[in-house]
Amino acid sequence: MSKTESNSLLLFAGAFSLGAIFSYFASEAGSKKWRQLSDKWLEVRDYLYQQGLIEDKNISLEDFRDQYLKKLADSFASMKVAFESNTVEKELAHLAKLSRRRARNKKHKFKGI
Repeated sequence: MSKTESNSLLLFAGAFSLGAIFSYFASEAGSKKWRQLSDKWLEVRDYLYQQGLIEDKNISLEDFRDQYLKKLADSFASMKVAFESNTVEKELAHLAKLSRRRARNKKHKFKGI
């Protein structure tokens, strides 16, 4: 699989996963689960702060989620820019170079008399 294919697959998988998560938490069962997570968050927030996993020990779960989603969106945006900078021309030039290298390295096989 080429780098271009893996980048587009990664972008698709990430976007699909985020969509699935948003859809779940928008449902009735997801809303109930979010309330349970909010209650657990209050219990573990100080521990996460002490371990250095969060920067603010008074941050709410919603604020933490918003910060995380912003970082994730920024990461996807930078991946998209990197993906788009890999133009088709660069990819075709690379494939042509590989093809020339293969042709040059190809050994002539004995085909008989």
